[in-house]
Amino acid sequence: MARSSRRKFLQAGLILPAAGFVSSHNLNAFAQGFAGAAYRQLGKTGLKVSGVGSGVGITPDPDVIARAIDLGVNYFDTARGYGEGNSERITGAALKGKRNKVVLATKTDGRTKADIIKDMDASLKALDTDHVDIYHLHSRDTPETITDEAVEACEMLKKQGKTRFMGVSTHDVNAVANHILKIGKFDVVQTNYSYALGAPFRQAAIARLHEAGIGVVAMKVIIAVAGFVPKEIKLPQEGPLAALKWVLMNPAISTTVPYAKNTIELEMNARAMTEHYTPEDEKMLYVRNQAIRPLYCRMCYECKGKCPKNVPVTDELRFLAYNDFGGNFNQARDNFLRMPDEIRSVRCSNCSLCVIQCPNGVEVRNRLIRAQTLLA
Repeated sequence: MARSSRRKFLQAGLILPAAGFVSSHNLNAFAQGFAGAAYRQLGKTGLKVSGVGSGVGITPDPDVIARAIDLGVNYFDTARGYGEGNSERITGAALKGKRNKVVLATKTDGRTKADIIKDMDASLKALDTDHVDIYHLHSRDTPETITDEAVEACEMLKKQGKTRFMGVSTHDVNAVANHILKIGKFDVVQTNYSYALGAPFRQAAIARLHEAGIGVVAMKVIIAVAGFVPKEIKLPQEGPLAALKWVLMNPAISTTVPYAKNTIELEMNARAMTEHYTPEDEKMLYVRNQAIRPLYCRMCYECKGKCPKNVPVTDELRFLAYNDFGGNFNQARDNFLRMPDEIRSVRCSNCSLCVIQCPNGVEVRNRLIRAQTLLA
């Protein structure tokens, strides 16, 4: 496609035709030469998903969902716990009459078989559908949280046709990848992955899952480049686009679930499926990455279990990032308030020195004090 023709195509807002109307021949011709590769295989599921999907967030905007489908975005991610079911209800209403055009994923925080099944029934009712395509065990960051009981519940739901495939969402893919592979029951894994979170250990874990035929969904793909904190550090408007293009260069990533507050952000995100990653993108992300080094946790988990007051350092810093880098105070506070009372009551300002020395240069004590002051 000539450069001028492609520019007109993008300016028209028609990045891709609706997913259900794209032939494989035309799609391959369209995507050829672009790093994003418009549609990708979701592991061994047989599903083809758009490289840029949609994390609908706690309070989805129906207009954003409708526009996403128009642009060819066909992967939508929500969770039972987002907004106490509000996210699923809005998403379900927005997808009415369009359910067969999308791949729909939701997640459960349930730990027991009964709670997982209860969550599924509630999700299906809220989403106004008889099945989801992917059902994730949500936020499983240690092997111990992916129990035989939880696996059994998901297998039962799959057998009943309430979900087509089983998944796990995790922030610590390195800790759980081998356990997931050993179980051999899961079809999809959703995990954090970005320019700022592209450490070799994370890359290797993702590669192992991909090689085993498990579809990998990348989350937290643009949060570090959203441009909220600190105010003196500015990012060009297209920082999130560059971040998405970087993620999509990895063939082990099936799709991504960035959150878009409005259709302008959505349309910028979708461009990642049609544009090359450039040296200018690399420079932009490198500069941003260095600027946020004292502020943004890289989730290496080197600090796990080291705080004498049992503060879950990575978790609290992640919650703070939802506000400081994602601009979403409600999500940040909601996650913080879910922690046990004895953890929420700890104040790092009471310690003159912090035992945690971050290998990535994060000012841990200062960031924890901010999180506890802002979110408690």
